Amino acid sequence: MHPASGHWGEPASLSWSQYVGCGRNGLCAAGSPTHSSESPLQRDFHPVALQTTEEAIAALRRGDMIIVVDDEDRENEGDFICPAESITPQQVDFMLRIGRGTLCVPMSSDEASRLKLRPVVDETSNTAPHKTAFLRAVDHRDAGTGVSAVNRARTITALADPESRPEDFLQPGHVNPLMAMDGGVLRRAGHTEATIDLLRLAGRRPIGALIEICSQHGHGMADYTELRQMSEQYNIPMISIEELIRYRRMREQLVSRAVAVEIPTDGYGTPTVIGYQVSHESQEPLALVWGDLSSVEAPLVRMHSSCFTGDVLNSLRCDCGDQLHMAMRMICDEGTGAVVYLPQEGRGIGLMAKLKAYRLQDEGLDTVEANHRLGFKADMRDYMVGLQILKDLGLTRIRLLTNNPKKTDAFVYSGFELTVVEQVPIIAPAHQCRTSYMAAKREKMGHLLPEDAVSPPRAETI
Repeated sequence: MHPASGHWGEPASLSWSQYVGCGRNGLCAAGSPTHSSESPLQRDFHPVALQTTEEAIAALRRGDMIIVVDDEDRENEGDFICPAESITPQQVDFMLRIGRGTLCVPMSSDEASRLKLRPVVDETSNTAPHKTAFLRAVDHRDAGTGVSAVNRARTITALADPESRPEDFLQPGHVNPLMAMDGGVLRRAGHTEATIDLLRLAGRRPIGALIEICSQHGHGMADYTELRQMSEQYNIPMISIEELIRYRRMREQLVSRAVAVEIPTDGYGTPTVIGYQVSHESQEPLALVWGDLSSVEAPLVRMHSSCFTGDVLNSLRCDCGDQLHMAMRMICDEGTGAVVYLPQEGRGIGLMAKLKAYRLQDEGLDTVEANHRLGFKADMRDYMVGLQILKDLGLTRIRLLTNNPKKTDAFVYSGFELTVVEQVPIIAPAHQCRTSYMAAKREKMGHLLPEDAVSPPRAETI
């Protein structure tokens, strides 16, 4: 709807400079630039870095546009995103002129089903790198040729109208619907899912508009530096999908108890093993609990990442198995405490990838270099599920069994009311088979390890 007349009509073209400082996100009706210093976001906008998720949610609640960036290891791109229900021709025009990617309309699976929008290809035939779920392109019956900014805005707002019916749309068309995966960014870290998650958090209908942002220099996608410049120039908040994932994992109750049973052990007493289910994820973490956790002020706790080779095979390549059994022994001796057992094989890369990393280590790489060669970060783990389990166990103060400051940092920055009152070292005996591994943990990953935990003492010669 043209803001001046209240009727659908073609807006005059806007120059680059006219976008700046005009109304919503710096966008105004054509021919009406208002180079005011009081744009809606300027009072709390900080373009030096990524904005907070709350700022992005507030912008979407107002009907404004945001920029969402994904991980550099994924598509490494930024998208303009806004609510579909309130999109204006001027916003569409801006997205097409400045973004210059493919204008799409992400929606929940329920909305796609309601409108009977079918996939371009079925799931088994989708060979796109990230399995983006494109639905058949449409135009609204009243959207003219379907091509112009006004026409596309008409189609997009109609898709978001709860009164719209499947027969209101023509196929093929010029607007590309996308179907988000149920569970959002917790299941698929894509812009499609980020759009729906953010709109829901903003109290908006789960249908948005997005477009990839191409470089203004004529090659490839806009990089992070260019995206930041656009964010500052147009007063558009910019957040990352990674931040949105953290936001959801911190605020939503993701874990639920599935079962609890006592397991008698050889040497470690009879802990209660509690099995958990995690929303939107297939992982099944465990908590091993000794005694009454509420009976002590700060029980011993071990946050342990699963390690088949160390925990089960007693592999000498790592100290994982030693640490697990040492932790259980220490907790059993005290009579009260817990081990949270997280399925994070190979610092989060999975068992098969870890075995491939071992092959690379046999060729001379250390554990960090091997991860990088395989395309992973040095440590892919996230402790939010473990922290939620500790909260479910009723803990607020713990003594954490770890040599890894990152685990302690997870408590500090999680936002949960969980306090590590003491970081308790858990030093396994040194062994020549893992000298390189332990050295990399200390020197490259910051683990607090003494020299004699890295290299075994040399045998004295006579």
